[in-house]
Amino acid sequence: MENDKRALQTEGMYRDIVSEFMVDRVRRSHSFGMEQPHYHPYYELYFLISGSCRMFIDHTLYYLSAGDLIILSPYQLHKTIYGSGQSAERFTVNFIPEYINYFHTQCAKEGAEAVFSRRRLSVPKEQRAYVQELFSLMLKETLSRDCYSRIQIKSILFQLLAFLGRCRDSEQPAQLLDAGDAVIQEAVQYIYAHHREPLTLDSVAKTAHMSPVWFSKKFHQTVGLGFKEYLTHIRLEDAEELLLTTGMTVTEVGLTCGFSTGNYFGDAFKKARGVSPKEFRSARHAP
Repeated sequence: MENDKRALQTEGMYRDIVSEFMVDRVRRSHSFGMEQPHYHPYYELYFLISGSCRMFIDHTLYYLSAGDLIILSPYQLHKTIYGSGQSAERFTVNFIPEYINYFHTQCAKEGAEAVFSRRRLSVPKEQRAYVQELFSLMLKETLSRDCYSRIQIKSILFQLLAFLGRCRDSEQPAQLLDAGDAVIQEAVQYIYAHHREPLTLDSVAKTAHMSPVWFSKKFHQTVGLGFKEYLTHIRLEDAEELLLTTGMTVTEVGLTCGFSTGNYFGDAFKKARGVSPKEFRSARHAP
């Protein structure tokens, strides 16, 4: 059933708690904070109703305000950071890729990309009430279920996705990060661009013009992960792509992505994904 939760399975930063579809509305205090970033094998739509927060996604930090909507694809590393001195209220909708197969079929590649190739969208002020109503209707259907609820939920979700595909962002000033966040943002993007190289904490701290100790502390405060954990995540994302799109051996993939040995790569991959690189490749290529 759509709103059933599986028992939380956490392996590193991986979370799998949605069987098909889930929606909720939550108010967060300024003192609330995720312990660390995470990722999951389903889509997430995050709509900020009121207040403000920051969200770290892959290698970019976003400042969000009321009316902003985030579209997260499966396996995107992310963390929401509250602490602006005020509470924030948000809706989230989570759904597995298979849940919207019909949407992809009807809209074709161009229509689907108009929605899912975007990460952040600022809903125009005059249309925010409509978006909030769609989220509210989905929540209502999950709370008072009958034999029509599943089709109603899909219908409303498709309305929302179609709106997002057609929506043009409201005018927003360029995002300006504060000095500390900007330094870490640049460092994170440097890691992303150079992750196949033999990076070290000292070498990246040097590019940020910070001492290794201070850089490590600030990096963890901003990203929610240590330098080594984040670097490993980026390398594993790269490795997944190579496993699925090339004929390289598992060892060649690991070494190409920056892991020092094939065994280290295999251990890190299995710890994070729950399967070995070879098993991952075989499962994805299975008919």
